[in-house]
Amino acid sequence: MSNRYTIIFAICLCTIGSVAGTAGQLPSYPAGKPGDAGYIAEDPQLARLVGLPGPSITLRSIDGGRIDIVNNYGRKPIYLKLWATYCIPCRAQMPEFEKIYEAYGDRMQIVAVNAGVGDDPAKVRAFVANAKLRMPVAIDDGSLGSWLKMEATPFHVLIGLDGRIAHAGHQDGPGFDAAIRRVLASAATSSRIETTRVDSVAALKPGNLVPALDLRGADDTPVRFREGATGRPRGVLFTAVWCESYLKDTEPQTVEACRRTRELVDELSQKGTLDWLGVVAHLWTTPRSLNSYQTRMKPRVPMAVDGDGRAFRAFGIGRLPAVALIAADGRLVRILGPDDTDLVAAVEKLAIQH
Repeated sequence: MSNRYTIIFAICLCTIGSVAGTAGQLPSYPAGKPGDAGYIAEDPQLARLVGLPGPSITLRSIDGGRIDIVNNYGRKPIYLKLWATYCIPCRAQMPEFEKIYEAYGDRMQIVAVNAGVGDDPAKVRAFVANAKLRMPVAIDDGSLGSWLKMEATPFHVLIGLDGRIAHAGHQDGPGFDAAIRRVLASAATSSRIETTRVDSVAALKPGNLVPALDLRGADDTPVRFREGATGRPRGVLFTAVWCESYLKDTEPQTVEACRRTRELVDELSQKGTLDWLGVVAHLWTTPRSLNSYQTRMKPRVPMAVDGDGRAFRAFGIGRLPAVALIAADGRLVRILGPDDTDLVAAVEKLAIQH
């Protein structure tokens, strides 16, 4: 998209604030201009979504329940806000988001939809409790974000009484407030309400055959992750180009985990027992930023961008970093998350079995 790099640049240069605090006590992040911690550039190309039938999707709430938005099509306008716990522009917008819920929560369905990249239910629940958020909170399994072709958060989606998208954008403020007033003032339609099918991807379980996946290299060339038997076991490191930089003040433990796992995978790759690939999250990331990451970090394994988020969805990756181990027959053996400490033993076991 035209300002893709502007969005990423504005986010990555942010000054990071404290995690702690309630919605009313979150640090006051300046957000008025590029370079401010809470600023995110608007993307005019998101206008492509306006007029599309709303997504046919049921969201998963952080308490394990389901949030059905389709049932409200034609009954109430709907406001979906996609966000992440560590996203500074998201945090900067939280106080205003709470005010919107307080003012309009009885007139429109409002759901805070965590993007599901770099987060998991426990982490989101802790943030919601600390911030005292009162609106319903869901976690996307990647289906909604993929359908929207979301590349950055926060991401606001307003659906009118006609069941169609009325607004899509990154910024809050007067323009967004006016969009809310328009959808609240819109008239119900007598026509049949259409919806758009949203494809879901079931997360792999141990023993499942890993599908083929299309990724992008640092030079933007296609990288194909093969399906089926390859004759050798494989390891996939899931991380993000911003994991060891953007999170340094908000989540130092995640920064350390990403650094430690990257270095450990580098060491393991030199033993030659597994074929390795590093896959970075698509949010705030392009092949160009992957190239910059490789220049800084000098990983010893080939790297690729999960351009459409399908690889993260297929493996069910939430918190970072994670490592997927795949047998020579192409079936998933295990996924190790940031709290697992037996990566070396797990790799050695897989190599011996092969």
